[in-house]
Amino acid sequence: MLRGGHLQTLATVTPTGPIGLPTQKHTVELPDGDAVVLHETCPRDWPDDGLSLLLVHGLSGCHAAPYMIRLAKRFHHQGVRVFRIDMRGCGDAFGLAKQLTHAGRSDDLIAALDAISGLAPHSRLGVAAVSLGGNQILRAVGRIGSGADPRPAWFDQLDRIAAICPPLDLSRCSNNMQRRILRPYNYYFIRQLMSRIPPGVRERADFAASIATNRPRTLRELDDQFTAPLSGFADALDYYEKSSAAHHIESVTVPTLVLAAEDDPVVPVDCFDESKHRWSPAIKRIVSKHGGHVGFIDRNRNCWMDRVLADWFLGDGC
Repeated sequence: MLRGGHLQTLATVTPTGPIGLPTQKHTVELPDGDAVVLHETCPRDWPDDGLSLLLVHGLSGCHAAPYMIRLAKRFHHQGVRVFRIDMRGCGDAFGLAKQLTHAGRSDDLIAALDAISGLAPHSRLGVAAVSLGGNQILRAVGRIGSGADPRPAWFDQLDRIAAICPPLDLSRCSNNMQRRILRPYNYYFIRQLMSRIPPGVRERADFAASIATNRPRTLRELDDQFTAPLSGFADALDYYEKSSAAHHIESVTVPTLVLAAEDDPVVPVDCFDESKHRWSPAIKRIVSKHGGHVGFIDRNRNCWMDRVLADWFLGDGC
């Protein structure tokens, strides 16, 4: 019943309710004055050298997204100190941003890991990032690996990374989303993003100029009209070129899992083809036949992605 990519994708949006675990919030200020928020759940018997795992949401998500709650509970019960992030303008960081979050905000994840390292200086670090967040962490680690960005003091503590359905070639993903059959996804994302624009962004003069034109109908139009100009890019294509992780995956040196699906309606499977990009030998790719976009529902209606991630971070790998 859930073999189709669209059904797999839709099956994951059911709300899961509150996390039900003691949670501490940390506001992490960014160099430009904006901030992200970390939601920490720490087991009582967590050792100082245990695993601290940063969970990163995708486009229009936040710390309370169903997959963020589900993964946090699973890892918490397995003895992991978990930090769920709210990116700029998302969740509890909604009122703290004058800039938009986007696929190229790799530095925001570095700032979050800086903060986690300060809270747990002897901890092993891990990152599990979904969709847009997956592009951000792959881009961040690849740029550090190539020397394009400075190597943080905690980088040797970064044990493993997982990126789930990352849109690492933004231009290819944008072209895919232009298809008429995917217009409902465009409408959904545009409605979600337009309703969640932070007040600090709405107060900007350049936002007022952008909103004065016609409402975008596709994500490409939204990126051209809002994301790119409000974030310092010339246009959508410039934004895609400078923000795509595909240009940096060759330089990833941290053991990394990339999980994707052939029937993902949002991220074309050829993004993960060996012939399209040069892949680092540190990256292990798993491309399943079914799974949709961050779905991966099995016949018992459980998300088998969770088991794969638990094995990757806590077991012997995949």
